[in-house]
Amino acid sequence: MARRHEHQSTPETHVLVTDAAGVRSAVDAIVSSGRFAFDAEFIGEDAYAAEICLIQVATQDVVFLIDPLAGVDLAPFWSTVTDGSIETVVHAGLEDLTICYQHTGQAPRRVFDVQVAAGLVGLDYPMSLSRLARATLGVRLHKSQTLTDWRKRPLSAEQMDYAVQDVGYVLAIRDALDRKLGVLNRRDWADEEFARFSDERLYQPRAELLARRVKGAGTLDGRALAVAQEVAVERERLAKEFNRPPRVLLKDHLVVAMARHGWARPADLKSLRGMTLTGRPLQRICEAVQRGLDMPEESLAQPSNKDEDTPWESSLGRFVTAVLGDYCRCHDVSFQLMGSNRDVRAVVLEHTRGADVVEPEAFQRGWRKQFAGKVIEELLSGNYSVRVQNGVEPRLETSN
Repeated sequence: MARRHEHQSTPETHVLVTDAAGVRSAVDAIVSSGRFAFDAEFIGEDAYAAEICLIQVATQDVVFLIDPLAGVDLAPFWSTVTDGSIETVVHAGLEDLTICYQHTGQAPRRVFDVQVAAGLVGLDYPMSLSRLARATLGVRLHKSQTLTDWRKRPLSAEQMDYAVQDVGYVLAIRDALDRKLGVLNRRDWADEEFARFSDERLYQPRAELLARRVKGAGTLDGRALAVAQEVAVERERLAKEFNRPPRVLLKDHLVVAMARHGWARPADLKSLRGMTLTGRPLQRICEAVQRGLDMPEESLAQPSNKDEDTPWESSLGRFVTAVLGDYCRCHDVSFQLMGSNRDVRAVVLEHTRGADVVEPEAFQRGWRKQFAGKVIEELLSGNYSVRVQNGVEPRLETSN
């Protein structure tokens, strides 16, 4: 057990856990505290399932460094992440929480992500932990082990210090941000954002999302896009079964090529440069292509109109983006968290072409609608104007 005295808001000790008794002690401390900071060091480039090399857990009093490579059973720990009575505090925690879902089949139940909370109180989003610690606590973190090999044992003193810092300040950061959320009356906004971490669909990508990750698939539509979606889903299944990265198993350019040409015969696919699949896996990819080719016309995705904006629509999109960005700045909200250029484009197309063209969901529900919905509506209706004067910040005004 080592002692730390760097900041009064952080635990004073840390413990390296390498056996079942240590895991039980960590779980008991978490349950007693009712909340904990969580981070994981893992390697995900070489396989479908990330190899967990270290789990860092911090309560108010102690940091536990749980070593999965020592062969300890992590099930008792994962049960705390999925326990709705315990708050799991993370920084940009989606990848870490995804590992929990992969091991348990359950979504986390009560999450507080400090990176998300920061965006709701006027700080940048996404914001690194180092910058966030400095902005909220005035603490400088020494982040020198970002490229270290976490599989090597024993862990060095530098690795241990890095791992401790990764979670040691997170609860203090959480409390500082929560106070700010309370002052701004935005805790319900934060709860709305955090609720998505408890939705199992977040960890089960839909076909269209898997296809969107395929480089080059953005140029596809109609039946070609349907083929790409089916192949992307089957590639994901095969990658999981063989525990290989999807893009290593079947490269993106091959997915796009078979989608464009509708190749559904093994003989056609075997001739493609870079194709390494054979036997039954190759046949399954061919069957996925055929499913896309056989999809009913009415089920095909509609063209995205990605590159068909008129000059007027492009100008209007840039204008709305600029106004919303400044509106967010003036009201202590990160524009990057509130919405994206894609969301703004959806709003503009709804205004110029009608609601049947695209559904601008981001600004039509929850805190985003409450915060920005009226501004967007009034701006596009001509009821708001922007006044710019020398030496004075631009401001929205009601049009006469």
